[in-house]
Amino acid sequence: MRVPYFPEAPSLAVINEIKYYMVLSVLKKMLADGVITSENYKGSTVAIAEKYRVSRYDI
Repeated sequence: MRVPYFPEAPSLAVINEIKYYMVLSVLKKMLADGVITSENYKGSTVAIAEKYRVSRYDI
């Protein structure tokens, strides 16, 4: 996928990738701390990837 780069106004695809990465970082921390289970983590990563229309990082 080719996404044009405009520093003054990043594309929606780039913003969604950043948002997904931020949520994924929080989920990984919660998993490491035992706040959520592995099943919840996997389900959440799928749901969040679908919400932001990005590919999952941990496939």
